Amino acid sequence: MQIIIFALIIIAEFLTTPKVLLFYDQIEYLKIVSTHSFLQVFTLGHFPIHPIFLPTFWMTSRIVVPNYTAFIFGVISAILMFKICAKIFSKEKYFWIPALLFLLFPGVWLINTNLMIQSVLLTFYLFAIYFFIERKAFAFLLTLFLMMGVHVDALYWIPTIFLIPILLKKELKIDKKITIRFAKLAFLSVALSVLFYAFIYVFIRKDFGGSTEQIFAYSSFGFLRIIRNIWVAFINSFGSVTPFILLFLLIKNVRSKIEWVAWFVFALLMSVGGAYWEGDLMMRRIVFAGVILSIALYKYLKEKSVFLILFLLPIVGLNALLYYKNSPDMPLIVMQKSIDKLPKGQVLLASHYYYPFIKYDGKILWFESGDINQIDGLLNDGKRIFITRESIAAPYLLVVGNNYHITSLSKVGNSESRVLFDKYMFDLYGDSLEIKRMGDGKISESAGEPVVFYGKTFLQRLSRMRINYGDGGVWIWSIVSGHKDAVYWTYKDARGAWVWPEISIQ
Repeated sequence: MQIIIFALIIIAEFLTTPKVLLFYDQIEYLKIVSTHSFLQVFTLGHFPIHPIFLPTFWMTSRIVVPNYTAFIFGVISAILMFKICAKIFSKEKYFWIPALLFLLFPGVWLINTNLMIQSVLLTFYLFAIYFFIERKAFAFLLTLFLMMGVHVDALYWIPTIFLIPILLKKELKIDKKITIRFAKLAFLSVALSVLFYAFIYVFIRKDFGGSTEQIFAYSSFGFLRIIRNIWVAFINSFGSVTPFILLFLLIKNVRSKIEWVAWFVFALLMSVGGAYWEGDLMMRRIVFAGVILSIALYKYLKEKSVFLILFLLPIVGLNALLYYKNSPDMPLIVMQKSIDKLPKGQVLLASHYYYPFIKYDGKILWFESGDINQIDGLLNDGKRIFITRESIAAPYLLVVGNNYHITSLSKVGNSESRVLFDKYMFDLYGDSLEIKRMGDGKISESAGEPVVFYGKTFLQRLSRMRINYGDGGVWIWSIVSGHKDAVYWTYKDARGAWVWPEISIQ
């Protein structure tokens, strides 16, 4: 029976793997591997470089559609997780349930169907766990080196491997000496990786640009925002009820201090990735936590973990429907179609979060880069300036992949384009808006006030573009708190009037 279930899961993943790239960085990487040789791609890309991922992608991109690389590595991950669970729960009939639970975590499903660096990194992470359990020293050493070469995020993924003997001491009999030996191998592998990166940066790339970006980004978030990011990333990756179930099970079952320390370290390492807010599918940074989570949940729930699987199914199912094949209704595709209808040789104003996805035969001004200060001069030169509805609400209603960004729905009616409506008039042009000078008229006192659109039915209470639209816990929260998601919004312009394209409220 388990073979049939896993086959159905793999078929479903294949059908819901979009042909177009919907992940921010991947468009950049596709350009790199399409225009450079195999040896050249080792050192290319923005900081941090990915000297193992890009050569891997270079090879797979010549065989399959780019996102199918994610699918292929996802299948390998499924097989590895199955084998790991078979080893850990070898005496149990339903040993395969945690592997199924792992595959149905929403964050795992997304990276197995949309190519990201973590699509490859997760597979190597599972290889490393498997070789650790099987005590294959050289394979373990090599895998960790490859992990580090895929992404330096491996620095906080790798230590979690050594928590497994503590968290599963009854299920896995791994001698302390073995753990110490493999920990030394891990240290050696990371040291070799550091030397590898240093060689590339010092002798080949000779460019350290962006090396401090993430460090300063962490320091600028603030403690409460970091906690928000971790929480939202976790519940969107693994389901809204999962943290409560896990906490209850740990309080009920864990008696050892060392095990509590291991769980604390695990949470701390996961938080390193979860704390970071980005304009992309940020759950990818903590997806590795799904391995230990699924195993731990099955350890304590046993067959009852099927109920958690049933809870996750509508989340993954409804989200997967948004990605089914190459749907023409994908938001980023719809945005580009509206841009294609604009007059050529004019000016497009857009959110910098959409930078990789926008193509326009004319000048593009990006928010948050200071370019919008050019608007008056361009209007004086007779240029027409347009803005898409997606950019009006970004970044607080930001389409990422085929979903809204998981923290996008928190600031309704407040986005980076708002300052324009205090000064200019806006007229409708197809599915976009055209920016015009106010002239000699008096600017309205209501200029810049938000005009928010909400759905009209119960099912439109939450945005269909949420990654967690099928999450029962989120629906309960919405009903109890009275929360409704905004479908879209715009602002009253300098005249005090507003216009908006005809929209389909989903």
